[in-house]
Amino acid sequence: MDLKRTSRKGILTLLVLIISVCALPAYADSINLITNGSFENPVVSADSTCGTYANCVGFHNAVAGNDNIGGWQLIGKGGVDINNVPISGAPATMLLLGLNYTEPDTFSGQTLFFHPEDGLQSLDLTGEGNQGTTNGVKQSIVTNTGSLYSLSFWYGHQYSSAPGYTGLSALALYIDGNLIDSFGTSQNTLDDVSWSEFGRTFTASSSQTTIAFLNDAPVGNNFAGLDNVSVVAVPIAEVAAVPEPASYLLLGIGMIFLTSFAYCRTSKGLRRG
Repeated sequence: MDLKRTSRKGILTLLVLIISVCALPAYADSINLITNGSFENPVVSADSTCGTYANCVGFHNAVAGNDNIGGWQLIGKGGVDINNVPISGAPATMLLLGLNYTEPDTFSGQTLFFHPEDGLQSLDLTGEGNQGTTNGVKQSIVTNTGSLYSLSFWYGHQYSSAPGYTGLSALALYIDGNLIDSFGTSQNTLDDVSWSEFGRTFTASSSQTTIAFLNDAPVGNNFAGLDNVSVVAVPIAEVAAVPEPASYLLLGIGMIFLTSFAYCRTSKGLRRG
């Protein structure tokens, strides 16, 4: 009899899990509209250098052939004079970091790693040192006016006890030139990057939507990591089908009620037997 009771409860629990999983939105499997979302292009060779460090490539605003990172256009004023003319020898305004890029942690005597969140490469929005909050990257994607889209990305913060990486690591998100928010984190991982994910939905206002990320890290922090950027369309059917948070609560209450009801009936049957 105990086995029967356990079996019935297990079946009810399984049903709850199946219903919950089926209720989750499925648009995460849709096609990513962002090109080079994980900054895997161009490939950073092992012998490439930026400054004194290896396995990284520097990019400069307003320098033809060096102001686009695999589909991401550089924006901002770093590295150019008041006439928007590139300054010869100016530090790179963006850095593309390879998997094996490292720096010495002069505080602990250990090695600082800059492992990406996804794939083999990631982007540092601060450039060489910290080139200011006017610099960033943007990309325009084809959208349908009035349609709903889901945006997600990861931003990174280097170990704050290491010199040059104190304070928040922050970036600002813009959609079609409008500031959405600034995202900062001081989360720490010993001698490596801590990655945090952000996601939101937006409704396209035209047939083309521009997504932009600008460095927003304060002076004193020389890293604002960006990786694994994704924009996917939310199908109309799923927009209508995905329950609101209140619906999830009601669903959970209903499942608890059904489980309790079935348990009570089983218990009564056992007592009668």
